[in-house]
Amino acid sequence: MALLPARLHASIRRGEPLAAVPSTGEVRVPLALYAVDELRGTLDLVLARSEAQRLFTQLAESLGYVYQMPAPRGLEAVR
Repeated sequence: MALLPARLHASIRRGEPLAAVPSTGEVRVPLALYAVDELRGTLDLVLARSEAQRLFTQLAESLGYVYQMPAPRGLEAVR
């Protein structure tokens, strides 16, 4: 049986922090992939710092945040 895309989703893996890699400027987001509520696998979403900042801004705007939220710990060292 093929899974419909609407039944698939990803969540941040619990207990695993975001990681910033100062030498490359990457930001890694640990994700868990689900079909409905069944874990199907894990992976790291790897973004350039500028991509991570843009995603963060878009999410904050979508959620109605109008103030500047502090960057997650570890990201300030990535330049």
